[in-house]
Amino acid sequence: MAKTSAVPPADKIFAGKVFVLQGDFGRFPRTHLNIARLIARHGGRVDSTVTDRTTLLVTTIEEFNKRTPAIEKAISLGKARCRIVQWEYVEDSIFTKNGKPRVISVNFHEIQSVLKRQNRLSEAKAIYKKTFIKDANSMKGLADPGLHHVYVDTTAFKYLVVLTRLTKVDQKTRVEKYTLLLFESNASPYTYTVGAKFNRPGTATTYIKEYMVPATFDVAFRQFRKFFKIKTGIEWDCRLDGVGGGEEVFTYMPPARGEPRGVMPKDWREPVVGKPGGGADGERGGA
Repeated sequence: MAKTSAVPPADKIFAGKVFVLQGDFGRFPRTHLNIARLIARHGGRVDSTVTDRTTLLVTTIEEFNKRTPAIEKAISLGKARCRIVQWEYVEDSIFTKNGKPRVISVNFHEIQSVLKRQNRLSEAKAIYKKTFIKDANSMKGLADPGLHHVYVDTTAFKYLVVLTRLTKVDQKTRVEKYTLLLFESNASPYTYTVGAKFNRPGTATTYIKEYMVPATFDVAFRQFRKFFKIKTGIEWDCRLDGVGGGEEVFTYMPPARGEPRGVMPKDWREPVVGKPGGGADGERGGA
């Protein structure tokens, strides 16, 4: 049977550990002297400098980023010998909910882990901000981002669809575009509205607000599908079938297979690419 290290008594949770304190931990009572006394009271030892015997360097992110000689020495020892942690490691070990000090893992409070979490959070915030700005721009002139957002269904499909067509004017080809959006309110009980924008080169954007009246999802979605059919000549449920609505209508280019494409009827099957008549009435493959 493998040996397991015994858990130190509650008042000796830091037994065998050698600490070094580095940096400013804030206002009183977080002084080096008080922290050293806390550690000693619970079985640990506090040295003034990092040596080969140091097992825990308690510091701050600011101090860690300075890469002082003490930090560099602790890093060079490797995680197997010395861990670099925040003050909260000491605090959470001693000041527990039930008042009984306990041995806890250093992983959560390790500076490197904290920095990784902060970086991931910063990246997530940047992505969210970019998405928010993009959505806000798409909603401009139709809905207030503080009150509404573009509706996303259970397949993660965002109900912002672009319909385009090519026209010729004076022997020049131009692209005309409708942007059709289904909005959901930010607050409950949730209400839904439909809006659209029309863009044509050389003219100002036209905002279509005929359906911008709060309604239930069923009502708003019916209006959304109605607008889609008027402009494309095809039903919303047939948007992935590869059928066209005619020369003068607008075209919808759906997301590629594997990407969110919206809820489809239960009996719908993916058209088989390359099969003769592989449109709405052609042979279909599995979804």
